[in-house]
Amino acid sequence: MTAVLVSTLAVATLIAAILLMLPAMSRTTLPLGVLVPRSRAADPVVVTAVRRFRIVVVVAYVVALAVAALVAPLGPAAPPLAATFVLLVGSVAGYLFCRRSIQAAKSAGGWLDDVPVRISGSLTPDSAARPRPAYGWFAAAFVVLAAAAAVGVALYDSLPETIAVHWNASGQADRFAEKSFWSVFAPLLIGTGVLALIVGIAFVVQRVPWRRGAGDRPEVAERIGALQAHLTQSLLGWIAFIVAAAISSLSVLGWWRAESSAQSAGIAVVTVCLLIVIFVVIAAYAARLVSGTRAIRAGAEVPGGAAGAARDTVDPRDDDRHWKGGLIYVNAGDPALFVPKRFGAGLTLNLGHPGGIAIAVVTLLVIVAALLLPVLLR
Repeated sequence: MTAVLVSTLAVATLIAAILLMLPAMSRTTLPLGVLVPRSRAADPVVVTAVRRFRIVVVVAYVVALAVAALVAPLGPAAPPLAATFVLLVGSVAGYLFCRRSIQAAKSAGGWLDDVPVRISGSLTPDSAARPRPAYGWFAAAFVVLAAAAAVGVALYDSLPETIAVHWNASGQADRFAEKSFWSVFAPLLIGTGVLALIVGIAFVVQRVPWRRGAGDRPEVAERIGALQAHLTQSLLGWIAFIVAAAISSLSVLGWWRAESSAQSAGIAVVTVCLLIVIFVVIAAYAARLVSGTRAIRAGAEVPGGAAGAARDTVDPRDDDRHWKGGLIYVNAGDPALFVPKRFGAGLTLNLGHPGGIAIAVVTLLVIVAALLLPVLLR
């Protein structure tokens, strides 16, 4: 139990740390995802809203740990999952509430009324900012899935006639299906589908244009775009390998005819480790992107008022109305499939673009298939 609570504390602390850093990762002109002019970036309303968001994150963190302690009797996987859910839901709700004060002040004060309108971002036009997908990580992920499949083939004849296809929060099997190709290898097939989806996204990221961030000089935006592309491809490779390793481990554990307690403990450990590793990878990606972006801007800094200095402009493609809650971008008039995030660091999909809709739908279908699989195999 102590180990479970310590791992839960580690997961929750890591998530909370990432959430607390998000305002600092964002552009100063995008506090809590609201577009404001540089002259208002340090406005008391903005400072107060950001501080309140961080307070909400801390409160959600404390509540998440309390909930984790309460659900601990349900099993080793319950505390980290519950803590993650409570912390994320509480923080998102606090974010949406806190940003309203900035929106209200911006509207009442006409903060952008005198800011010129122009298309300040551009689409990445060349291949210099398009690094190759992380073929090494994708190959490693495929090898891990293939190795797990080989184990399944070797064990198939010795497996019991009834196969566990779902485990509860305590790691105990609670749903079973008759032994068949689908019941034994379905998780690996889903893992292969997820891997194919991530590889597809990597090729899309490499080939389709995305919009550079507005507000930077073209050469600075180009370098930042190249950095984003490189780190995004690395992140996709890391995630592909982590997911493949987790699915393969869970599949082998599901076939393992050991004591139930040992099998349950192994499944719980894999689940907790998956959460920790994914958030560590995301934190590393965000830290590298933020530090790299700041270094690029610092190295190309131009004194205010000098020729070439960045000035306030409003890009009509980046208007607040296209950003739902400052998190989801929907603009059918923007040809870019990927755009810089408003809150945090990295890229996000344009869900007004047919490609963005297709990626979102396919991802949703994979998730639904994974959730419904145990029911369909019963």
